Amino acid sequence: MGREVTAMVETLQPGDHVCWTIGTDDEQLRVTARFITDGLARRHRIVYFTHSLLPQAVAAGLDARGVPVAEAVAAGQLRITSSSGGYLATGRFDAAAMPAAWAAEQAVARAAGWAGLRAIGDMAWAASRLPGSEDLAGYEARVNRVFAEGYAMALCLYDRRLFTAAELAPITAAHPCTKGPGTHEAGWEPGLRMRFAATPPRLTLRGEIDASNRHAVAAMLDTLADEAAAAGTTAEVDVSEAAVYDVATITRLVRDGRRTYRLIGESPQLTKLIRLLAVRPAYAGGPA
Repeated sequence: MGREVTAMVETLQPGDHVCWTIGTDDEQLRVTARFITDGLARRHRIVYFTHSLLPQAVAAGLDARGVPVAEAVAAGQLRITSSSGGYLATGRFDAAAMPAAWAAEQAVARAAGWAGLRAIGDMAWAASRLPGSEDLAGYEARVNRVFAEGYAMALCLYDRRLFTAAELAPITAAHPCTKGPGTHEAGWEPGLRMRFAATPPRLTLRGEIDASNRHAVAAMLDTLADEAAAAGTTAEVDVSEAAVYDVATITRLVRDGRRTYRLIGESPQLTKLIRLLAVRPAYAGGPA
C-alpha cells in the first residue's frame, strides 16, 4: 500500500466515523501508524482496541513505523489494549453499553485537556460470532451520536479476509463513510460528515447521502427526533451542504409525521426530488 493511501488518514477530522476495510496486517499497521502519528501531533488522545494482533505486537509494529509508542503511552496520550478490555469487557459484546463507554472515554480525554480523542477499533473479534455481535451494525449506527459531537473520531478496521461482502454491507452502511480497496483518488476525504449539536438539537450533514451510508443517517435522525421530543423543542437538519441521492433517506426526512425537526438549507434540486416523490409535507425550510 503506497503513501498516497495512508495519507488519506490525515484527511480525517474530529467528528468522523470511518469504516476502513483492510486486507493485510501490514496495511492495518501502516494505516494506524499514520493515524496515530497525526493524532499525537494534534494533541489528541488515542485509544486502540486490538484483536487480530496482540497489544505487544501492535506496539512493536507501530514503533517500527516511527511511532514513539513508549513516550506516548508514558504521557497518557496512547493506550493500546485488547478487545477483551474494550468491546468484550463483560465477556460478550454489549451493543447498548458501548456508545456510553465511548462517551466516557471522550469525557476523560476532555478532562485531561487533550484537544480530541481518536478511537481505533480492530473489529476482527466480530468474525467469531461472539454473543452480542449480531447487533454490530446497530451499534455502529448508534455510536455516530458520540462521534458527531465533533470532539472524537473513530477508525473502525474491518478485515476483508474475515468478513464476506454480504456481512460487511450493513456494517458499512452504518458508517457515514467507508474506505475500501480501490479508493486511491487524490484528495480523498470522507464522503459524508455528520455533526450534532445538542442545544438546541441540530444535525448538520455535509457530503453525499446514498445507500452506502443511509443507516448512519437514519440512526442520527432517530436520535435527533428523540432528543428534540424529550426537550419539547423543534430540531433542525441542515442539508445546505448535502447532496441527497437516496430515496429512503428523503422519505425519512420529510414524511414521518412523528418527527420534530425541520429542514434548513434545502437545495432546489432536493426540493424538486421531494416534489417528484410527492412526499413533501408542510415544514419550514427550503424554497417554496
